[in-house]
Amino acid sequence: MDIRKAIRVVVVDDSASDLDALCSFLKTQNRIEIVGTAKNGIELMKKVAALRPDLVITDLHLPRMSGIECTLRLRELMPATRFIVFTDLESPFTEADCVEPGADFYLYKEHMPERVVTAIHRLFPDFVPGHANPVREGVVC
Repeated sequence: MDIRKAIRVVVVDDSASDLDALCSFLKTQNRIEIVGTAKNGIELMKKVAALRPDLVITDLHLPRMSGIECTLRLRELMPATRFIVFTDLESPFTEADCVEPGADFYLYKEHMPERVVTAIHRLFPDFVPGHANPVREGVVC
């Protein structure tokens, strides 16, 4: 990946406040371009198919279709897209339940947003964490 190229991201969470908080944090990072958001699994499938992001950051528990089911289906269609799945500590799912079907990283919501930067850095080694990245106009988080 060209070190000047922004990492195109779709962010997904059914909690409006959590979605807003994660998007607000990501907007402060260099080379992160939020190209879309979704609040349920069906929206996630449609947005990712249309926008073809480099990275999807999704909640595991979504209405209409789980984040891991979406990840499994999308991984087949777009093997180059990377997936970070997050959930609450109380989730009955384990890391293996998420990573085995196709997630690249599994994070606990309580450790967000700090650990998402570490995960992005591991998935995109030339990503340099930092601040002051312009955000694409028209994307509402």
